[in-house]
Amino acid sequence: MKKYRILKDPEFDDWMMLRTKKERLQIHDRLDKIATEGHFGDHKSVSDDNSVWELRWESGRRVYYSYLPKTTILILLGGNKNGQKKDITRATNILSKRS
Repeated sequence: MKKYRILKDPEFDDWMMLRTKKERLQIHDRLDKIATEGHFGDHKSVSDDNSVWELRWESGRRVYYSYLPKTTILILLGGNKNGQKKDITRATNILSKRS
């Protein structure tokens, strides 16, 4: 069982503050499963070079992240299916600024 260290970009934290308590708990639970069990659930790559991935919820919610060396993931941004293209571009920009 692979476990992951979770890092969060400040833009993700800003986005999280705007979520309801229920939404924050659901997202926290999902990130906790990744950290403790290595279980991502419904996710997929959203960039041609596999640098940006998304966690997906049936509600349309998305959380974008990137794999970093040594079993670490960086949570970049959150969004929803309606703004997915814009959010993917923004997440890619956040990642490129950090590199």
